Formats: sequence, structure tokens, C-alpha cells
Amino acid sequence: MEILPLTTERLVLRRFAQHDLPTFSDYRNKPEVARYQSWSSFSEEDAAAFFEQQHELAFDTDDTWFQIAVERKGDAVLAGDVAVHFFDGGRQAEIGVTFDSTCQRQGYATEALSRVINVLFDDCKKHRIVATVDARNDSVVRLLEKQGFRREAHYRENIFFKGAWSDEYSFALLAHERRAG
Repeated sequence: MEILPLTTERLVLRRFAQHDLPTFSDYRNKPEVARYQSWSSFSEEDAAAFFEQQHELAFDTDDTWFQIAVERKGDAVLAGDVAVHFFDGGRQAEIGVTFDSTCQRQGYATEALSRVINVLFDDCKKHRIVATVDARNDSVVRLLEKQGFRREAHYRENIFFKGAWSDEYSFALLAHERRAG
């Protein structure tokens, strides 16, 4: 199923293109962006390998992560990306977001994530969407809560992350909860 591109009031959500890779690598290399992510640096070679893995991947393929490029409509700037992990035989998805620090706190992540969540529930018929977040990442915690996610767990010092033990929160949203809200 090809669902991309998607649009919102201010954004275009689409597949990554080769011309995105320098900007993609640039914002992923910023310490304030990488702080709660699994990487510390993201080279041009990493971006090229990412593109090679993603460019022919079909959306909603079980046991894969699909990255959605988030572009501002007005100036075509790559603002960030939304990651979707499809699993459980097509019944569930996991989401994550990464936005350039220059594009944070402007509602772009809220707008993009809301559109992706609607597609996952309405078009892909997912039963449940989950997210795992570093407990110190207050902005993403607020983003998920704003979308109606509920915190299901607080894992204390469960991951040795970038040289220290860290806590994580597990969030989830069920399809019938989204429709009810």
C-alpha cells in the first residue's frame, strides 16, 4: 500500500529523496537532536546506507522500520522525520520522531505525528501504536500525551545508554481510544 505523500496544513510527509541526505545527516549530528536517540553521530555514509535500505521499502511491511520525511510546504525545508516500526503480523506499530532543533517547538512534530497516527489507525487498521521514550525527554512525553497516548510503564534504569543508566517510559494508544477521544 502506497500512502505517501501525505499533507497537512503546513507539511508534506513523503519518502526520503537522495537530495535530503545532507540535511538529514546534519540535523541527526546535532548533539541536542541525538541526545535521546540511539546514535551519537550520523555520517554521510550512514545517511547513504539509510537511503539504500529505505528507498524501495514498502510502507506497512511487518518487521521493518519505515522513515517518513517531513518537509515544510512553504520552503521545502526538511524539518525532521517520523519513524514507524511495523510488527505483530500487521496489527501493531511503534512510532518515533526526530526533528531538527531549528524546527522544534513550532508544532511540526504534533502536526506530522497526528497525520501518521490517523493513517496507521484508519488506513492501515492497526490495533495499537506504542512508543518508548527516554524518561528525561519531556518534549516527546508531552507530544505523546497530547496525541492521547497513555503511559503504561516506567522502566527504572533499564538501559545503559550513552555511558549511564537511564529510565524509559512505555506509551500506547489503542484504535478505539483514539476514536473515543
